[in-house]
Amino acid sequence: MLDTLITLTQPWADLYATSTPLSTTVLVLHLLGLFVGGGIALGADRRVLLAEPGSGEAYLAAGEDLRATHGVVLLALAITVLSGVGLATSDVGTFAISPLFWSKMAVFLMLIINGAIMRRTETQVITSARSTMEHAINGPDPATPWNALRRSAWISLVCWMVLVVLGVVLGNT
Repeated sequence: MLDTLITLTQPWADLYATSTPLSTTVLVLHLLGLFVGGGIALGADRRVLLAEPGSGEAYLAAGEDLRATHGVVLLALAITVLSGVGLATSDVGTFAISPLFWSKMAVFLMLIINGAIMRRTETQVITSARSTMEHAINGPDPATPWNALRRSAWISLVCWMVLVVLGVVLGNT
């Protein structure tokens, strides 16, 4: 199966290897996707970790702010994935058998799953905050999903940093 995949991707691998502008563009898109997506995500994670919302309005504002950042992060991740496929298919034979590559993919998967959990949790924060504002004392406490959001922010920070380290190590092997 690996031989078939290598054969199928060989035209791309040959083009990638012989075209400096193409290989540079793919690598630049990959790095920009990581820098933009990771930078915005790290900034959002930092805001979540530092915030101490004390009212329904504050939780709502913090949740809406976080929701606004995820669209840009998702676009940057899409660019990172597409360029990553280009990088990986430039040398399938090497990457397919690399434990380091698969470790990076596992961390990336953890990041994506954690991001999905964060999206769901930020919706819970926003819903709880709105309910608290509408029902005063009887509304659900937005602090509970906020604490879960904090745990996800820590996971996100670690995943982004590990991805960068693994990417650098992988690029130098």
